[in-house]
Amino acid sequence: MNAERFYLKQNVLAEPLINQWYAWSYLIPPATAAMYMANSHLKIMQSFLSNPQMHVTALKNPAMIGGPFINYPASRSGEIRKLMDETTRGHSRMVRLAEAIKSLNETLLNEATGHSLEPLYQRIPDELKGYVELVYDLNNQPSLRFIERLLYGSEYYNEASQGLALSQAVSDNRSFVFSTPRLRDGTHLQLDRRFRDEGLDDLFRAKSQPQSLPRLMERLGVKAEDQDLFSSFFTEAAPAPPPKHTGDGLRIGYFGHACLLIESGGTSVLLESARRHGVQRFVQISTDEVYGSLGETGKFTEQSPLDNCGTRRKTSSCPGAAAANWPTLP
Repeated sequence: MNAERFYLKQNVLAEPLINQWYAWSYLIPPATAAMYMANSHLKIMQSFLSNPQMHVTALKNPAMIGGPFINYPASRSGEIRKLMDETTRGHSRMVRLAEAIKSLNETLLNEATGHSLEPLYQRIPDELKGYVELVYDLNNQPSLRFIERLLYGSEYYNEASQGLALSQAVSDNRSFVFSTPRLRDGTHLQLDRRFRDEGLDDLFRAKSQPQSLPRLMERLGVKAEDQDLFSSFFTEAAPAPPPKHTGDGLRIGYFGHACLLIESGGTSVLLESARRHGVQRFVQISTDEVYGSLGETGKFTEQSPLDNCGTRRKTSSCPGAAAANWPTLP
């Protein structure tokens, strides 16, 4: 595999990681990431190191799958200990942030009386000063509101913790992502790349457009010792085109999580299919409320400004928002 171009295999599994844990939505915002790191990840790893056989035995019972048990044999305790030590040392500020959140919440619950919260600002821990607002919620309970924009610009948001694990899916059996970190081994390649790294765009572009492997390895920082494993994720064979539906009625296909392909008489409706086949412009409008009030003209064009909530601004949800968020493809 030198100057030739190759496709990413269709069964390659890509898992975004934060500190070697699956990067679900609560591990990205600094406040919730700190709480999960301190109160879930560290405690699960401590439990495993205390009694790894308990975890092994628990996961033999299907009813325990999804519980707080690490799905690795006891022989990998050393790697779990290393990850726990790296978390404790390298992410100590996140642990302190979690402790500060817990402390401030207890202060509010114990000392807020329904009157002004201004005196309690003096009790905000140093780790949270400038990042929170003290409020009463809709049920008149004291609470704290995080100023997300400031947190993302602080030391608590560390993109260096981000990464990507690549492997080949050979079955549907995988470790539960909320309780088992991803360790490095001979079948899983971990790339220390930030989620916004443009090299990842090149990687996933290879699913439909062949790419140069040397260029990809350079863009993604693949080490020389990982070259063979990285190359195993690629093939010279182009992916088979998706079969077209030519029969009567609807055909509905389910992909991944909450993604449907609806076909009728040769017509397919799916944003990702358009992206896969290189469609340069994709416009989807669910309702005219996406553009807000139509005003006196009673019509809109593709150049009309979007208003995701439109005339439903006073409601708690805006069904038209999803269509408005992706009006075109790059």
